[in-house]
Amino acid sequence: MIWKHWAQAFGVIGGTVLLHEMAHVLAARRAGGTVREIGIGFGPPVARAQWGETAVTLRPIPLGGFAAIDVERLPPGRRTSILVAGPLANILAGLVLRWFGGATGPAMLPGQRRSVEVGGLLAALTMLVRAAAGGSRSLVRTAGDINLSIGLANLLPVLPLDGGHLAAARLEAAGADQSIVTAFKQVTAGFFVWLALRVLFADLERLRRSSSP
Repeated sequence: MIWKHWAQAFGVIGGTVLLHEMAHVLAARRAGGTVREIGIGFGPPVARAQWGETAVTLRPIPLGGFAAIDVERLPPGRRTSILVAGPLANILAGLVLRWFGGATGPAMLPGQRRSVEVGGLLAALTMLVRAAAGGSRSLVRTAGDINLSIGLANLLPVLPLDGGHLAAARLEAAGADQSIVTAFKQVTAGFFVWLALRVLFADLERLRRSSSP
């Protein structure tokens, strides 16, 4: 039942992102930050509840979630724990899941040819669907790979990733002029868009290769 495999793949992606965001939320509350909203899914909200001063919304696209946190209002030194909480939660979960799944080496992307390649959402979904077809242990192992990859990728010093926000906070803490911080954010955000497009095209090319006879 291929629909079941796709449901499991979306479930892993959603759970991975929600783990990431909830770690941010818990760290933000400890640091005194304001969490305006926790979104489950993406798209327009279809249901809303209130958790103290935080809105919790349910959205129709089950690809994860987000946490709207007013990080920039905190002093730079108090942002670190919030920004690293999400990536560290994914890295820890990834290591644990890989251990339970019996992983013995690095994961390979569908259609991968070089020793090191970067994959995006399409590659992750393809890996998870194939892993789900291989049984629960295979799915757990691949879920670990996805968590580990997302955690490490989010530490890159590029906006809008957590590592980019952390680097900007470090610049502010070091007394950098606001124009320098703004330029850093704009340049790295542009680089992120370019990188995201490159990863998307690479995913499509690998999928084409892996589906060719």
